[in-house]
Amino acid sequence: MKEQPANETVFCDFNAGAPASEEVLATFLEAERLYAGNPASVHATGRRARAGLEEARARIGRALGVADADVVFTSGGTEAANLAVAGLGDPSLPVLVSDAEHPAVFEPALVRGMQTWVVDQDGAAVVREPRVPVGLVCLVHAQSELGTLQPVLAAATLADRLGVPLFVDAAQSLGRTTLSPVLATGAILALSPHKCGGLRGHGVLLGRELQRRLRPLLRGGTQELGLRPGTQSPALALANALAIERAVSEQPQRALHMEAARRSFLNGLCDTEHRVLTPLANSVPNTAMLCFSGIDGRNLLPALDLAGVHASHGSACSSGAPTPPRILAAIGLDGAAARACVRFSFGWRVETTSWRDVGARVAAIVRRLKKN
Repeated sequence: MKEQPANETVFCDFNAGAPASEEVLATFLEAERLYAGNPASVHATGRRARAGLEEARARIGRALGVADADVVFTSGGTEAANLAVAGLGDPSLPVLVSDAEHPAVFEPALVRGMQTWVVDQDGAAVVREPRVPVGLVCLVHAQSELGTLQPVLAAATLADRLGVPLFVDAAQSLGRTTLSPVLATGAILALSPHKCGGLRGHGVLLGRELQRRLRPLLRGGTQELGLRPGTQSPALALANALAIERAVSEQPQRALHMEAARRSFLNGLCDTEHRVLTPLANSVPNTAMLCFSGIDGRNLLPALDLAGVHASHGSACSSGAPTPPRILAAIGLDGAAARACVRFSFGWRVETTSWRDVGARVAAIVRRLKKN
């Protein structure tokens, strides 16, 4: 790989969102021109738009091994998660969750009522029988901040024994690890295609018999099996169908590329005092949450940003919050240590200078902050 200037901007925040591929962008523009009508309209222009939308649905179903009718389009992963948490199972009973969940799951669960699992030192939920009856079990597949892969199969066994649905937030998994074992459990999944090279403003909810099992969150038209009213975008659906197809077919190669980037980056930090909070043997291959001791964490992200290294504390959805991500407290970090944590998340096609050199750049910033 060619060398780049020391101040070259390096994007290390792929868990917040990945740049869309040129092919995805081209597909969107072509479909936006071709399918100008409303898919709900009965005239020829509307029927053509509907055909484009259903083509996207079928392609996503084939890529993930589910029926076309099991694919519901939403405005994003957050809406898909809210729809599942609010609309699945007995609404009079609480939801079983853990501190590993993304705010898009945790916050609507708070509204409905919660029972909670504890998490272990790696940020994995400890799956146990709830103390009281629950109406729904929720467990993220790959934890957003730490990248920890969760015991979804154990959660599926428990949900089956309890006779309640299982909802899995798989936003961080697509293209990074296989989803086949999770899909085989019969769980309902939320996907966020912009994490894998698709376009923002569009999400997918997957699950068997959703029309029978799910209560709608919004009221209006009868689009998306009557579960999600609003005019659909064939262009977004087709563009993200391509992104999902590529993410699934290229997943093994992408995982190798991202794991190599992470390993090289961590090697570049070898002379800097830090803790790797991500359990590297049980995580998505692109994520590394690091804690740098002995510095004022409030200065760390701005210093990295000025040096051209774009990273984050965690989920972009809670980046404006005054406190660090909830998962860091759950694994035992105090406020000062949590503020000194940074999540670095890597992509699958970034041709940068050696990731070891990026790690060394971060190490130099940390050393400078320690002196101040």
